[in-house]
Amino acid sequence: MVSLVGFVAPLAASVIAVVGFSTTAALACACGCSVFDVGGLDMPQEQDHGGRVFVEYWSGDQTENYVGSSKASGNLNTDKEINTQWVNVGFSYQFNRQWGVMVRIPTVNRTLTTDTQNPAFGIQSFNSKDIGDIEIMGMYTGFFNDMSTGVIFGLKLPTGTFNAPGLDRDTQIGSGSTDLMLGAFHRGLLSGDNAWQYFSQVMWRQPFLYQSAADPQGFFDGNAGVVQTYYPGAQIDGAIGVNYNNLYHVIGFDKITPLAQVIVSHRNADSGTGADPYNSGFDRVMLSPGVEFTKVVDEANNRVVKFYADVEVPIYYRANAANNAGTEGQLVAPYLIKLVASYNF
Repeated sequence: MVSLVGFVAPLAASVIAVVGFSTTAALACACGCSVFDVGGLDMPQEQDHGGRVFVEYWSGDQTENYVGSSKASGNLNTDKEINTQWVNVGFSYQFNRQWGVMVRIPTVNRTLTTDTQNPAFGIQSFNSKDIGDIEIMGMYTGFFNDMSTGVIFGLKLPTGTFNAPGLDRDTQIGSGSTDLMLGAFHRGLLSGDNAWQYFSQVMWRQPFLYQSAADPQGFFDGNAGVVQTYYPGAQIDGAIGVNYNNLYHVIGFDKITPLAQVIVSHRNADSGTGADPYNSGFDRVMLSPGVEFTKVVDEANNRVVKFYADVEVPIYYRANAANNAGTEGQLVAPYLIKLVASYNF
């Protein structure tokens, strides 16, 4: 555990640098969907080998406006609701006890309801549904024989659209950036009989290649054709939790594993002419109960089906917020949902 802390501490410090500001007006949200990358029990296990395919469903409905650490009137924010569902398919393969790879391909369906501040349009809803930003990751799990500690590294690619009409850059389903992703995980025993275990994860995203685009709201704000820059802020997410590992042969499953976890996030402010730096960037703490169901299909060949579910509820939120051309605050979801079905072979 000490080695993990030594790895995480400088990693966390490196992403809390201040990002530059611009003064352009934009609409404000606080998605931070990379939080779904941490938490849960999908870390490599000692008996894992070969491949794993998975399908994920993530959901968040951002309806509450936050100014600082308090809920505020929705009238302060021209955004009214951001409803998003992600359906991801992915594949991972553990070549041996040291090295593995993972690919995640998301499909995103997002609807933004916003006040266009144009009498001819009023409050409108805009939808974008397409392939999102693909992640390609490698992992090293060779520090210990039980694969209990590992590092994760890779890229998020700019495959998602970032110029859908009506959505500003911070609500597009793609960021338009290539992101470096770097993380680590560790798990261990809390009791000698293996019944109680703990786990921890951290993931840092650092955008480093960016793409400009014509103002996607130009058709109602009079800026059609104006090319804007957008530099999303770096984000770090961490999770620490405990799980009970001794419920065997219950209601038709070979094992049921309940868990409780705390998830912490920090995101720097966005910058660029298409960003709203005054109303982007946040800190949050969420409590997340979850459960995993395991069914062994073929024990001899390690064929296993797993179903996982959790709900993530914020208990603390601090959203950067300041009046910027009539909009103030960030939309926050009162809870997030994460579902995962996987098959190990």
